[in-house]
Amino acid sequence: MDSISILDGTLREGEQTPGVFFTKEEKIGIARELDRAGVQILDVGMPSVSKEERDTIKAIVGEDLSASIGVSARLRREEVEQARGCGAGEIFLICPVSPIHLKSKLGMTGDEVTRLTRDMIIYAVRMGLRVNLVAEDASRACLPFLCELCRKAGEWGAKRAFICDTVGIMEPDGMERMVKKLRESVPCGMELGVHCHNDLGLATANTLTALKAGASCPSVTVNGIGERAGNAPLHEVALGIDKFIRRPHGIDTKRVYDLSRLVERCSGIFLPPHTPIVGKNSFRHESGIHVDGILKDKEIYTGIDPAEVNRKSAFVLGKHTGTGTIRHLLKELGYEAHYVQLQEILRKVKERKIREGKKDIIRMAVELEKYYERCLGFSEAVFMEIVQEVLSGDG
Repeated sequence: MDSISILDGTLREGEQTPGVFFTKEEKIGIARELDRAGVQILDVGMPSVSKEERDTIKAIVGEDLSASIGVSARLRREEVEQARGCGAGEIFLICPVSPIHLKSKLGMTGDEVTRLTRDMIIYAVRMGLRVNLVAEDASRACLPFLCELCRKAGEWGAKRAFICDTVGIMEPDGMERMVKKLRESVPCGMELGVHCHNDLGLATANTLTALKAGASCPSVTVNGIGERAGNAPLHEVALGIDKFIRRPHGIDTKRVYDLSRLVERCSGIFLPPHTPIVGKNSFRHESGIHVDGILKDKEIYTGIDPAEVNRKSAFVLGKHTGTGTIRHLLKELGYEAHYVQLQEILRKVKERKIREGKKDIIRMAVELEKYYERCLGFSEAVFMEIVQEVLSGDG
Protein backbone atom coordinates (compact mmCIF):
# COMPACT_ATOMS: atom_id res chain seq x y z
CA MET A 1 0.00 0.00 0.00
CA ASP A 2 1.46 3.37 -1.08
CA SER A 3 2.18 5.62 1.87
CA ILE A 4 1.26 9.30 2.15
CA SER A 5 3.84 11.95 3.02
CA ILE A 6 2.28 14.86 4.89
CA LEU A 7 3.74 18.34 4.40
CA ASP A 8 3.02 20.82 7.17
CA GLY A 9 3.25 24.54 6.39
CA THR A 10 2.25 26.00 9.76
CA LEU A 11 5.57 27.83 10.11
CA ARG A 12 5.31 29.40 6.66
CA GLU A 13 1.71 29.58 5.40
CA GLY A 14 0.31 29.51 8.92
CA GLU A 15 2.36 32.53 9.93
CA GLN A 16 0.90 34.41 6.95
CA THR A 17 -2.45 34.44 8.77
CA PRO A 18 -3.33 38.13 9.24
CA GLY A 19 -2.03 39.32 12.61
CA VAL A 20 -0.03 36.15 13.39
CA PHE A 21 3.70 35.94 14.01
CA PHE A 22 5.83 33.35 15.78
CA THR A 23 8.97 34.02 17.78
CA LYS A 24 12.11 32.05 16.98
CA GLU A 25 11.62 29.95 20.12
CA GLU A 26 7.98 29.27 19.23
CA LYS A 27 8.91 28.17 15.71
CA ILE A 28 11.53 25.78 17.03
CA GLY A 29 9.07 24.40 19.59
CA ILE A 30 6.34 23.90 17.00
CA ALA A 31 8.80 22.23 14.62
CA ARG A 32 9.83 19.81 17.37
CA GLU A 33 6.21 18.90 18.13
CA LEU A 34 5.37 18.45 14.44
CA ASP A 35 8.36 16.13 14.17
CA ARG A 36 7.29 14.15 17.25
CA ALA A 37 3.81 13.83 15.76
CA GLY A 38 5.29 12.14 12.69
CA VAL A 39 5.03 14.88 10.06
CA GLN A 40 7.48 13.92 7.32
CA ILE A 41 8.07 17.28 5.61
CA LEU A 42 8.12 20.80 7.06
CA ASP A 43 7.92 24.07 5.13
CA VAL A 44 9.46 26.33 7.75
CA GLY A 45 9.46 29.72 6.03
CA MET A 46 10.65 31.96 3.22
CA PRO A 47 14.33 32.94 3.56
CA SER A 48 13.71 36.10 1.53
CA VAL A 49 11.50 37.57 4.27
CA SER A 50 14.36 38.75 6.51
CA LYS A 51 17.69 37.91 8.11
CA GLU A 52 15.78 36.95 11.25
CA GLU A 53 13.74 34.47 9.22
CA ARG A 54 16.91 32.94 7.80
CA ASP A 55 18.44 32.66 11.27
CA THR A 56 15.32 30.88 12.53
CA ILE A 57 15.36 28.47 9.59
CA LYS A 58 19.01 27.67 10.29
CA ALA A 59 18.14 27.02 13.94
CA ILE A 60 15.37 24.60 12.95
CA VAL A 61 17.73 22.82 10.55
CA GLY A 62 20.18 22.58 13.45
CA GLU A 63 17.62 20.68 15.51
CA ASP A 64 18.44 17.60 13.41
CA LEU A 65 14.80 16.52 13.21
CA SER A 66 13.60 13.37 11.49
CA ALA A 67 11.37 15.47 9.22
CA SER A 68 12.77 16.83 5.98
CA ILE A 69 13.17 20.62 6.26
CA GLY A 70 12.13 22.74 3.32
CA VAL A 71 11.60 26.42 2.54
CA SER A 72 9.55 28.34 -0.01
CA ALA A 73 10.97 30.59 -2.69
CA ARG A 74 9.95 32.47 -5.78
CA LEU A 75 11.49 31.82 -9.18
CA ARG A 76 14.56 33.89 -8.38
CA ARG A 77 18.16 32.74 -8.35
CA GLU A 78 18.99 34.69 -5.19
CA GLU A 79 16.12 33.01 -3.30
CA VAL A 80 17.35 29.58 -4.35
CA GLU A 81 20.77 30.55 -3.02
CA GLN A 82 19.22 31.75 0.24
CA ALA A 83 17.42 28.42 0.64
CA ARG A 84 20.69 26.55 0.23
CA GLY A 85 22.46 28.96 2.55
CA CYS A 86 19.96 28.18 5.30
CA GLY A 87 20.79 24.49 5.10
CA ALA A 88 17.34 23.42 3.88
CA GLY A 89 17.11 20.08 2.14
CA GLU A 90 14.02 20.93 0.10
CA ILE A 91 12.81 23.95 -1.80
CA PHE A 92 9.22 24.76 -2.73
CA LEU A 93 9.50 26.80 -5.91
CA ILE A 94 6.35 28.89 -6.25
CA CYS A 95 5.39 29.08 -9.91
CA PRO A 96 2.24 31.01 -10.91
CA VAL A 97 0.36 29.06 -13.59
CA SER A 98 -3.06 30.65 -14.15
CA PRO A 99 -3.67 33.20 -16.93
CA ILE A 100 -4.49 35.95 -14.42
CA HIS A 101 -1.28 35.32 -12.47
CA LEU A 102 0.85 35.13 -15.59
CA LYS A 103 -0.54 38.35 -17.04
CA SER A 104 -1.34 40.54 -14.05
CA LYS A 105 1.17 39.31 -11.47
CA LEU A 106 4.23 38.44 -13.54
CA GLY A 107 3.59 40.17 -16.87
CA MET A 108 4.94 37.08 -18.63
CA THR A 109 3.76 34.59 -21.22
CA GLY A 110 3.41 30.90 -20.58
CA ASP A 111 6.56 30.21 -22.60
CA GLU A 112 8.54 32.76 -20.61
CA VAL A 113 7.43 31.26 -17.29
CA THR A 114 8.24 27.79 -18.56
CA ARG A 115 11.80 28.83 -19.45
CA LEU A 116 12.28 30.58 -16.11
CA THR A 117 10.94 27.54 -14.25
CA ARG A 118 13.32 25.27 -16.14
CA ASP A 119 16.30 27.45 -15.28
CA MET A 120 15.39 27.66 -11.57
CA ILE A 121 14.70 23.93 -11.20
CA ILE A 122 17.99 22.99 -12.85
CA TYR A 123 19.82 25.57 -10.74
CA ALA A 124 18.22 24.34 -7.49
CA VAL A 125 19.03 20.72 -8.35
CA ARG A 126 22.66 21.70 -8.96
CA MET A 127 22.64 23.38 -5.56
CA GLY A 128 21.77 20.02 -4.02
CA LEU A 129 18.15 20.83 -3.15
CA ARG A 130 15.19 18.48 -3.49
CA VAL A 131 12.87 20.47 -5.73
CA ASN A 132 9.11 20.77 -5.34
CA LEU A 133 7.29 22.68 -8.07
CA VAL A 134 4.44 24.60 -6.46
CA ALA A 135 1.89 25.35 -9.19
CA GLU A 136 0.24 28.48 -7.78
CA ASP A 137 -3.43 29.00 -8.70
CA ALA A 138 -3.52 25.65 -10.49
CA SER A 139 -7.29 25.44 -10.05
CA ARG A 140 -7.66 28.36 -12.50
CA ALA A 141 -4.90 27.27 -14.89
CA CYS A 142 -5.32 25.96 -18.42
CA LEU A 143 -5.06 22.23 -17.81
CA PRO A 144 -2.94 21.39 -20.89
CA PHE A 145 -0.40 24.08 -19.91
CA LEU A 146 -0.36 22.85 -16.30
CA CYS A 147 0.13 19.21 -17.32
CA GLU A 148 2.93 20.05 -19.74
CA LEU A 149 4.74 22.26 -17.22
CA CYS A 150 4.56 19.59 -14.50
CA ARG A 151 5.71 16.91 -16.93
CA LYS A 152 8.71 18.96 -17.96
CA ALA A 153 9.45 19.86 -14.34
CA GLY A 154 9.84 16.16 -13.62
CA GLU A 155 12.23 15.80 -16.52
CA TRP A 156 14.27 18.79 -15.30
CA GLY A 157 14.68 17.21 -11.86
CA ALA A 158 11.70 18.22 -9.70
CA LYS A 159 10.64 15.40 -7.39
CA ARG A 160 7.11 16.65 -6.68
CA ALA A 161 4.52 18.94 -8.21
CA PHE A 162 2.01 20.60 -5.90
CA ILE A 163 -1.41 21.52 -7.26
CA CYS A 164 -2.55 24.66 -5.45
CA ASP A 165 -6.16 25.75 -5.05
CA THR A 166 -4.81 29.14 -4.12
CA VAL A 167 -8.11 31.01 -3.83
CA GLY A 168 -10.18 28.08 -2.58
CA ILE A 169 -12.61 27.79 -5.51
CA MET A 170 -12.08 24.13 -6.44
CA GLU A 171 -14.73 21.48 -5.73
CA PRO A 172 -14.07 17.73 -5.27
CA ASP A 173 -15.24 16.56 -8.70
CA GLY A 174 -13.00 19.10 -10.42
CA MET A 175 -10.10 18.20 -8.13
CA GLU A 176 -10.48 14.53 -9.00
CA ARG A 177 -10.41 15.23 -12.74
CA MET A 178 -7.38 17.50 -12.45
CA VAL A 179 -5.33 15.08 -10.36
CA LYS A 180 -6.12 12.11 -12.58
CA LYS A 181 -5.14 14.06 -15.68
CA LEU A 182 -1.89 15.20 -14.07
CA ARG A 183 -1.13 11.70 -12.84
CA GLU A 184 -1.39 10.50 -16.43
CA SER A 185 0.89 13.30 -17.65
CA VAL A 186 3.81 13.46 -15.22
CA PRO A 187 6.63 10.91 -14.97
CA CYS A 188 5.64 7.86 -12.94
CA GLY A 189 8.38 8.53 -10.39
CA MET A 190 7.20 12.07 -9.72
CA GLU A 191 4.97 12.60 -6.69
CA LEU A 192 1.89 14.79 -6.80
CA GLY A 193 1.06 17.04 -3.88
CA VAL A 194 -1.99 19.17 -3.18
CA HIS A 195 -2.32 22.50 -1.35
CA CYS A 196 -5.90 23.57 -0.67
CA HIS A 197 -7.36 26.75 0.76
CA ASN A 198 -10.59 26.76 2.72
CA ASP A 199 -12.49 29.77 1.34
CA LEU A 200 -15.57 27.64 0.65
CA GLY A 201 -15.00 25.19 3.50
CA LEU A 202 -13.80 22.47 1.09
CA ALA A 203 -10.07 22.31 1.81
CA THR A 204 -10.21 18.95 3.58
CA ALA A 205 -12.69 17.47 1.10
CA ASN A 206 -10.55 18.56 -1.85
CA THR A 207 -7.39 17.27 -0.19
CA LEU A 208 -8.84 13.83 0.52
CA THR A 209 -10.30 13.67 -3.00
CA ALA A 210 -6.87 14.46 -4.46
CA LEU A 211 -5.32 11.64 -2.43
CA LYS A 212 -7.94 9.20 -3.67
CA ALA A 213 -7.27 10.33 -7.25
CA GLY A 214 -3.51 9.74 -7.15
CA ALA A 215 -1.82 12.47 -5.09
CA SER A 216 0.41 11.35 -2.24
CA CYS A 217 1.57 14.52 -0.48
CA PRO A 218 -1.10 16.67 1.17
CA SER A 219 -0.15 20.14 2.39
CA VAL A 220 -1.72 21.05 5.74
CA THR A 221 -1.38 23.43 8.67
CA VAL A 222 -2.10 22.90 12.35
CA ASN A 223 -5.65 24.10 13.08
CA GLY A 224 -5.97 25.03 9.40
CA ILE A 225 -4.45 28.49 9.93
CA GLY A 226 -3.28 30.39 6.88
CA GLU A 227 -4.21 33.14 4.43
CA ARG A 228 -7.86 34.29 4.55
CA ALA A 229 -9.97 31.26 5.60
CA GLY A 230 -6.88 29.11 6.03
CA ASN A 231 -5.83 25.70 4.74
CA ALA A 232 -6.64 22.04 5.21
CA PRO A 233 -6.15 21.25 8.93
CA LEU A 234 -3.63 18.57 9.86
CA HIS A 235 -6.01 16.86 12.29
CA GLU A 236 -8.86 16.63 9.76
CA VAL A 237 -6.67 15.30 6.97
CA ALA A 238 -4.92 12.71 9.16
CA LEU A 239 -8.20 11.36 10.58
CA GLY A 240 -9.82 11.54 7.13
CA ILE A 241 -7.04 9.40 5.68
CA ASP A 242 -7.57 6.88 8.47
CA LYS A 243 -11.33 6.71 7.94
CA PHE A 244 -11.71 6.95 4.18
CA ILE A 245 -8.43 6.24 2.40
CA ARG A 246 -6.66 3.83 4.75
CA ARG A 247 -3.12 4.44 3.58
CA PRO A 248 -0.24 4.84 6.04
CA HIS A 249 0.60 8.49 6.77
CA GLY A 250 2.90 8.33 9.78
CA ILE A 251 0.97 10.78 11.98
CA ASP A 252 0.48 9.87 15.63
CA THR A 253 -3.10 11.09 15.97
CA LYS A 254 -2.83 10.96 19.76
CA ARG A 255 -0.57 14.02 19.51
CA VAL A 256 -2.78 16.25 17.36
CA TYR A 257 -4.81 17.67 20.26
CA ASP A 258 -1.78 18.89 22.22
CA LEU A 259 -0.24 20.19 18.99
CA SER A 260 -3.44 22.10 18.32
CA ARG A 261 -3.36 23.70 21.77
CA LEU A 262 0.30 24.69 21.29
CA VAL A 263 -0.40 26.46 18.00
CA GLU A 264 -3.45 28.16 19.50
CA ARG A 265 -1.29 29.68 22.22
CA CYS A 266 1.51 30.70 19.86
CA SER A 267 -0.71 32.08 17.08
CA GLY A 268 -3.43 33.74 19.11
CA ILE A 269 -6.01 32.11 16.82
CA PHE A 270 -8.35 30.33 19.22
CA LEU A 271 -10.63 27.63 17.84
CA PRO A 272 -14.42 27.66 18.09
CA PRO A 273 -15.69 24.97 20.50
CA HIS A 274 -17.40 23.09 17.64
CA THR A 275 -14.15 22.66 15.67
CA PRO A 276 -13.99 19.02 14.48
CA ILE A 277 -11.76 16.64 16.44
CA VAL A 278 -9.78 19.19 18.46
CA GLY A 279 -12.55 21.61 19.50
CA LYS A 280 -13.71 21.74 23.12
CA ASN A 281 -17.16 20.36 22.25
CA SER A 282 -16.06 17.64 19.84
CA PHE A 283 -16.71 14.87 22.37
CA ARG A 284 -19.04 16.63 24.84
CA HIS A 285 -22.79 15.99 25.00
CA GLU A 286 -25.67 17.88 26.59
CA SER A 287 -28.81 16.70 24.78
CA GLY A 288 -30.75 14.15 26.84
CA ILE A 289 -31.54 12.11 23.74
CA HIS A 290 -27.87 11.85 22.81
CA VAL A 291 -26.69 11.06 26.32
CA ASP A 292 -29.35 8.37 26.69
CA GLY A 293 -28.13 6.75 23.46
CA ILE A 294 -24.47 6.94 24.41
CA LEU A 295 -25.12 5.40 27.83
CA LYS A 296 -26.75 2.45 26.05
CA ASP A 297 -24.01 2.14 23.41
CA LYS A 298 -21.38 4.84 22.82
CA GLU A 299 -21.33 4.16 19.09
CA ILE A 300 -24.94 5.33 18.73
CA TYR A 301 -23.78 8.96 18.68
CA THR A 302 -20.02 8.56 18.26
CA GLY A 303 -18.35 8.44 14.85
CA ILE A 304 -14.81 8.95 16.12
CA ASP A 305 -13.50 7.26 19.23
CA PRO A 306 -12.07 10.13 21.32
CA ALA A 307 -9.25 7.81 22.40
CA GLU A 308 -7.93 7.99 18.82
CA VAL A 309 -6.91 11.58 19.51
CA ASN A 310 -6.13 11.13 23.21
CA ARG A 311 -9.39 12.69 24.37
CA LYS A 312 -12.41 11.60 26.44
CA SER A 313 -16.17 11.95 26.18
CA ALA A 314 -17.95 14.19 28.68
CA PHE A 315 -21.53 15.06 29.60
CA VAL A 316 -22.49 18.70 30.12
CA LEU A 317 -25.39 19.98 32.21
CA GLY A 318 -27.66 22.56 30.60
CA LYS A 319 -31.05 23.41 29.14
CA HIS A 320 -31.30 20.16 27.14
CA THR A 321 -30.13 17.79 29.87
CA GLY A 322 -32.31 14.75 30.65
CA THR A 323 -32.82 12.65 33.77
CA GLY A 324 -30.54 9.96 32.35
CA THR A 325 -27.60 12.34 32.57
CA ILE A 326 -28.48 13.27 36.15
CA ARG A 327 -28.78 9.62 37.16
CA HIS A 328 -25.43 8.77 35.51
CA LEU A 329 -23.58 11.66 37.16
CA LEU A 330 -25.05 10.87 40.58
CA LYS A 331 -24.03 7.24 40.24
CA GLU A 332 -20.45 8.26 39.40
CA LEU A 333 -20.42 10.41 42.53
CA GLY A 334 -21.80 7.61 44.69
CA TYR A 335 -25.35 8.97 45.11
CA GLU A 336 -28.78 7.55 44.37
CA ALA A 337 -32.07 9.39 43.88
CA HIS A 338 -35.63 8.31 43.15
CA TYR A 339 -37.63 9.58 40.18
CA VAL A 340 -39.14 12.63 41.89
CA GLN A 341 -35.74 13.71 43.19
CA LEU A 342 -34.22 13.30 39.75
CA GLN A 343 -36.93 15.50 38.28
CA GLU A 344 -36.37 18.16 40.92
CA ILE A 345 -32.59 18.17 40.43
CA LEU A 346 -33.12 18.43 36.68
CA ARG A 347 -35.57 21.32 37.10
CA LYS A 348 -33.13 23.24 39.28
CA VAL A 349 -30.22 22.60 36.88
CA LYS A 350 -32.18 24.02 33.94
CA GLU A 351 -33.46 26.91 35.99
CA ARG A 352 -29.95 27.79 37.15
CA LYS A 353 -28.55 27.62 33.62
CA ILE A 354 -31.21 29.94 32.23
CA ARG A 355 -31.03 32.30 35.20
CA GLU A 356 -27.32 32.84 34.57
CA GLY A 357 -28.39 34.69 31.44
CA LYS A 358 -26.18 36.04 28.66
CA LYS A 359 -24.22 38.69 30.55
CA ASP A 360 -20.89 36.83 30.31
CA ILE A 361 -21.48 36.01 26.64
CA ILE A 362 -22.11 39.67 25.80
CA ARG A 363 -19.01 40.71 27.75
CA MET A 364 -16.89 38.11 25.98
CA ALA A 365 -18.14 39.22 22.55
CA VAL A 366 -17.01 42.76 23.30
CA GLU A 367 -13.66 41.57 24.64
CA LEU A 368 -13.08 39.39 21.57
CA GLU A 369 -13.66 42.30 19.22
CA LYS A 370 -11.10 44.32 21.18
CA TYR A 371 -8.67 41.40 21.15
CA TYR A 372 -8.96 40.86 17.39
CA GLU A 373 -8.40 44.55 16.73
CA ARG A 374 -5.46 44.79 19.11
CA CYS A 375 -3.64 41.49 18.59
CA LEU A 376 -4.63 40.35 15.09
CA GLY A 377 -4.34 43.73 13.44
CA PHE A 378 -2.35 46.94 13.61
CA SER A 379 -3.83 50.12 15.03
CA GLU A 380 -4.23 52.89 12.47
CA ALA A 381 -3.43 55.40 15.20
CA VAL A 382 -0.13 53.66 15.95
CA PHE A 383 0.63 53.46 12.23
CA MET A 384 0.09 57.20 11.85
CA GLU A 385 2.37 57.85 14.84
CA ILE A 386 5.13 55.94 13.06
CA VAL A 387 4.46 57.71 9.76
CA GLN A 388 4.58 61.16 11.36
CA GLU A 389 7.70 60.29 13.34
CA VAL A 390 9.55 59.14 10.23
CA LEU A 391 8.31 61.89 7.93
CA SER A 392 9.04 64.65 10.42
CA GLY A 393 12.47 63.15 10.99
CA ASP A 394 13.18 63.27 7.26
CA GLY A 395 12.23 66.95 7.26
